[in-house]
Amino acid sequence: MGIIANFFNSHRARYRPVMLSRGEYMPTGSLRDNDIVGAVADAIGRNVGKLKPQVTRKDENGLTIKNDSLARLLSLRPCPELSTYDFLYRVAVDLVYTSNFFGGIFYNEDFTRITSIQPITTSNYRIFEDDSHNILFRFRWEYDGNTYTVPYQNVIHIKARYNKKRFMGTSPDIELKRSLDLIETSGETIKNIVNRSNSLMGYLRYNNIADDDELREKARDFQDAYMNAGNAGGLAAIDNTMEFKEITQRTSGIPVSQINFLRDNIYRYYGVNEKVLTSTLTDQEWISFYENVIEPIAIQLSYECTFKLLTSREIGYGNRIDFVANLLQYATLQTRNAVGGDMFDRGALTVNEYRELMYYGPVDGGDVRMVSLNYVKSGDQSLYQVGADGNPDTTNSGE
Repeated sequence: MGIIANFFNSHRARYRPVMLSRGEYMPTGSLRDNDIVGAVADAIGRNVGKLKPQVTRKDENGLTIKNDSLARLLSLRPCPELSTYDFLYRVAVDLVYTSNFFGGIFYNEDFTRITSIQPITTSNYRIFEDDSHNILFRFRWEYDGNTYTVPYQNVIHIKARYNKKRFMGTSPDIELKRSLDLIETSGETIKNIVNRSNSLMGYLRYNNIADDDELREKARDFQDAYMNAGNAGGLAAIDNTMEFKEITQRTSGIPVSQINFLRDNIYRYYGVNEKVLTSTLTDQEWISFYENVIEPIAIQLSYECTFKLLTSREIGYGNRIDFVANLLQYATLQTRNAVGGDMFDRGALTVNEYRELMYYGPVDGGDVRMVSLNYVKSGDQSLYQVGADGNPDTTNSGE
């Protein structure tokens, strides 16, 4: 309970909660049961999970990549149960299903160091202002079933489709409801077509005198025995007391084009296609997918984490948090060789970085940069051509 107390009793904000109705949100959860949306969430999550967090500082001496406690926390394990990949995967999946991700920021005892960033699973929540204009986040945490009200500053909040409400992204439940309902209806149609294709259809003529109850019982027994999908052979055995008259019916075709249209409509909503789900994108298609889907999430993560995980003093000194991707890792081997080779010759990549691009493991002493002598700084051309003293090198000229 100590770590929870540190989070929920933060001294960084004093407030008096006000119960307001505006801002209420209760996701239906129906999207999590849909296989198409699930495939989209997994595809986006797998690619967002490959982003690499970096804490950097940029000043007059250039850019420095830091390796402090916050950098190690973000790049290795943001919270005890999640690696960085799992954490970023969770961010993307929550955005697909609810258009909102929440992560609580936990501190040590004296609030001098961040100890973890915990994804918050909640069935309902509310973001609002109190009388003192403090922005608060009230939610029911499924972790323990309790309701908490905390400063919004202590919560990492990533939004998708931020276009209707003041604080929250627009839930896809309502916007996708029509397409998902039609897909479900089409699925039931296919199920009925399959069931009818493997069963008898007709009526029984009973040759003996019988009352209504006996006729219904005979029909029910015949139906249970032969008129179902389990009767794969399509045959029935009857005696001379009854006669079966088959009714020939036209089997409806599977609405393939309609289902594909509805599925593609969901893909368009999330900015993906079949190639994204099957990882068969070309280099150019991958760049387009990255710029339209992955990069916006990375930018939001950068702004939100910089503002809420760093102090104002740290931000003022040029510190920031970025989530970067090596796009060459997603290119073909030919593209890696062409682009990576040029970058290696110019000293932009170390030996081990180039080996990693070519699917080879690192080697000892490989963290060095190699520069081709065919290139020189523009200001050092004369030194390279005529020597450090400005005179032509005549050591071996014989003159």
